[in-house]
Amino acid sequence: MPRVFDSAPAQVDAMLAVWEDRGGSIEDLTLNAFAALNARADLSVLRVPEFAPADSLLDCSVSGGYRWDPPTLIVTESMSPRRQHFTLLHELGHHLQKTDLSLGTTVIEHREPEAFEDACCDAFAARVLLPDNLVAAHVDRRGPDARAAVELFEASNASRAAVSVRLASRFNSPGVVAVLDEAGVVTFAAARGGLFPPARGTNQTANALVSAALTDPDHTRYFNRNNSQVWYRDGHSSNHLYGQAAWAGDRLFVVMVEYGAAWLPYSPPQEGTATRQTTGWEDCDECGRNFQIRITCHRCSQPKCPAGHCACTVTADRVCDSCFLQKHPSQFSAGSATCRDCE
Repeated sequence: MPRVFDSAPAQVDAMLAVWEDRGGSIEDLTLNAFAALNARADLSVLRVPEFAPADSLLDCSVSGGYRWDPPTLIVTESMSPRRQHFTLLHELGHHLQKTDLSLGTTVIEHREPEAFEDACCDAFAARVLLPDNLVAAHVDRRGPDARAAVELFEASNASRAAVSVRLASRFNSPGVVAVLDEAGVVTFAAARGGLFPPARGTNQTANALVSAALTDPDHTRYFNRNNSQVWYRDGHSSNHLYGQAAWAGDRLFVVMVEYGAAWLPYSPPQEGTATRQTTGWEDCDECGRNFQIRITCHRCSQPKCPAGHCACTVTADRVCDSCFLQKHPSQFSAGSATCRDCE
């Protein structure tokens, strides 16, 4: 899940300037990114049913890809129109950073180049879809809340992911903006400061704030809890956070901060309130083994299976040469380019 880096706003400003130097219009991208980019001669837009082709750069935060030669922005059609626009602009962010020397140098010199580039792509897409004047009309100087999230979603064509990234950049303390489905599972999250966002697909129903929102039939309410927590795959949680949640259609916006909540008159840090579960179990994405969580990788903060696999060691998915679907390497026989389902 994406993080907001302090140096990302300056990079996004530079990306916007590069786009305008190349004859692009930010306003046209905001109104209809597909129409604006389809009219370009220096790059192409490719919509695919469910997966990005194998020769494209795949991203961790969006369902799309970027192809180098010829420059092609790839977007999955199965997403909502709002999410397709966010993904398209995210891929345009990759294009700009990989084809401009100054932007590329900033990425390479960053201590976390891949995460920084991806975060800047998210921030670029969010900035285009949600201009500064629109955000300022809904977020005051104290920072974002769930009401701002819902209002921005309703007042724009931006996806919930774009709203999350934009609001995370406005936090005055470490915080998280997450989007959850009706089962309490994360579909997208963005964070700023030392607080890590929950991974996509993680169940957050142990969070008192999420539980309150899911069990209340009234989807027009705003929910507040001072003992909210982010739960991670390894069974650990964050410290208690100040949280506010609200529904936007069939998805739940959850806004949580360590201190200085915009909706409270006083909200100091709550140190020493994190929870650890030692009986958690996990399925390894690489070898498929179900194992009890005992060791967590210090780099990716994900649990390690007994064979030493974690998020750092997961091999990239492959595309079957018969059905052309993207599948995990474990679904292929050794040395075969055809998945077992097609053999």
